[in-house]
Amino acid sequence: MDNLSGKLFGLFLFLQCVTEFHGVFIRFTNVTCESKDLSMSVVEYCELKTLGRTKNSISLRYTMLKPVSKNIGFHFQLMTKGSESVDGVSNWQPFLYAMDLDLCRFWKKRNNYVAKKIFELIQGHSNLNHCCPYSQEKFIAIDGLTNTDVSSKINGVPMTRGFYSLFTKWSTDNVTRFQTNFYFEVLNV
Repeated sequence: MDNLSGKLFGLFLFLQCVTEFHGVFIRFTNVTCESKDLSMSVVEYCELKTLGRTKNSISLRYTMLKPVSKNIGFHFQLMTKGSESVDGVSNWQPFLYAMDLDLCRFWKKRNNYVAKKIFELIQGHSNLNHCCPYSQEKFIAIDGLTNTDVSSKINGVPMTRGFYSLFTKWSTDNVTRFQTNFYFEVLNV
């Protein structure tokens, strides 16, 4: 092997090691879905599927009983699992500050960096990625979102090993209509 090939091979090994040690790999542990207003939407399904030893996916669907055209709010907060409390129940603590988003305004300008990154995670797996109104949608869904796809999109995000959750609330006219929580474990960093 000549000197240039050796250096390129060494660089390749170094980059692979850096990616291995600084990459993030997650495993979904649960998803919960709850309709807070049964006149607006109902949960059709909300499931976590095992696809292999290291691969799983999340699928969920809310059937919309009334059209939603404007004043759509999205509240989200990334949480981390804290130490056990006195009564033996684990508690969730904020990992990032809570954010409230006017979804219609966001889709027009896409000026919130954190929200943009969250919606990029479900891109290609959801019918949410368009501007308001949502008057023609019969459902709102995320289908077949795999942990491996999410892991590749969050590679390089500074998260230590442990358990996390993304708590979300969806509202219209300042009334919470449904709530979805995504639970996952960071395995590799």
